[in-house]
Amino acid sequence: MKKFLAVILALAMVFALAAAASADYTAEEEAEAEAYHIDLIYSNVFNPKEWNYKAAEKFAEMVTERTEGHVKVEFHGLNELDCYRDSVVHAVNGDKWIGLEEPSLFADWVGDCAVLVGPMLYNNDEEYNYVMDSDIVKDVLDRLAEENIHILDTHYSFGYRSVVTNADIYKPEDLKGMKLRSTTAALFIKTIECLGATPVPMSFTECLSSISSGVVDGFEGSTSTLAGAGAPYELVKKVALTNHFIATRWLFMAQDVYEEMPVKWRDILDQCAVECGEWEQTMCAEDESVQIEKMKTEAGVTWNEVDIDAFTEACAPVYDWIVEEYGATPELHQQLVDLINAFRAEKAAA
Repeated sequence: MKKFLAVILALAMVFALAAAASADYTAEEEAEAEAYHIDLIYSNVFNPKEWNYKAAEKFAEMVTERTEGHVKVEFHGLNELDCYRDSVVHAVNGDKWIGLEEPSLFADWVGDCAVLVGPMLYNNDEEYNYVMDSDIVKDVLDRLAEENIHILDTHYSFGYRSVVTNADIYKPEDLKGMKLRSTTAALFIKTIECLGATPVPMSFTECLSSISSGVVDGFEGSTSTLAGAGAPYELVKKVALTNHFIATRWLFMAQDVYEEMPVKWRDILDQCAVECGEWEQTMCAEDESVQIEKMKTEAGVTWNEVDIDAFTEACAPVYDWIVEEYGATPELHQQLVDLINAFRAEKAAA
């Protein structure tokens, strides 16, 4: 009898929790959610050792599970499907598609996106997150929505990008005559030029063989990229801590597809997007010191400080170029600098 009562009580608790979970939705919204199914393709370029891959895989599984399969997300990494700008075009065209791409790629539609992730801007994730939560960025995301690009989350960051070669780099002049692998994103190409090197655009899958054959002298990238697939640290062993870019990606999909989803599943999609982005940021930050120590002791990789003021000055023309290239707001860079400096002052005073 006691066991029977325990089972009844347990079932009552389950039903109560289910009722509480459904309390935020009307009967009509619940019925709409129950009748809805969608299959979404999720593509990015990363490999299983990288945090963007791990976070993307986690997101796909989490959404599929929490929506009970009503929103099924099928993840493809390793550049199997369209990536970079082609991935963004899928959203613009209204495809059932999710992507995770570098924010400057959205600048073809809203030029201010490139300013938000321009060079020599942020010192840490806390500053970046503060800006991403600002009204400035909300306005940019609203304008992206008008282009049918819905940004699900901006937290998919994995450290900071520095210059990685076999040379001692301390100031921009030290990069003169050196060739660095670049992504195909115009912002990266222009920034590498301003850093003092010659950019050679290519997929990272081609980078290691290009270093071995002397096509390039190195690359600019994060600690996790240096420690990642193919063991780049075996080929290039000197990291100049320019930290010129935050290594970040924005998770996105088509605005019209997002709006057509029942509110119940949309809420879950939003929650999963933020959870996985914050998870990646946290895990990557915790793992970075471990990766650095391992590469130091096992492969002899070294890190050196650089003349940050010199690199900041060298990269200043990038922001004028963004305005000319994308029609970005001329005042935006200074607005961001002022916002970040105020945040730094507030933190220092606390």
